[in-house]
Amino acid sequence: MDFSTFSRASIHQAHAQYTGVDFPKLFQAFKNMGMAFNIVNIKEGTTTYTHKDGAEIIDEGIKSSQSIAISSDKAQIQDILRRHQAGETDFPTFCEEMAHAGIYKWEIDLSAGTCAYIDLANKAVITEYIPQ
Repeated sequence: MDFSTFSRASIHQAHAQYTGVDFPKLFQAFKNMGMAFNIVNIKEGTTTYTHKDGAEIIDEGIKSSQSIAISSDKAQIQDILRRHQAGETDFPTFCEEMAHAGIYKWEIDLSAGTCAYIDLANKAVITEYIPQ
């Protein structure tokens, strides 16, 4: 699949092809589309994709069925990430677990190669570097 076009269809196809353990490949597909940022907000149920030219695609995402925990638990978040990255959980489960641990969104900066997990105080609890 050619992921050179920044479009809703290309984004959906990349998500269908790469999940969990394949996140670095999804990240690379997004970079090939010219994407600069990807923000997943499980409190609102939206996912925003921003191209490096400023164009945005806002898509319906997974909305947590539970309230986001008021305080975040870094150790719990690290465990959730480890299990998801090992392929032990699917994306909806990952989102529910992150909400329970106090994360309401994550922000992926494709040029920096980072993913920051944000709590309700808008503080990055964990920032990971994405293997490329």
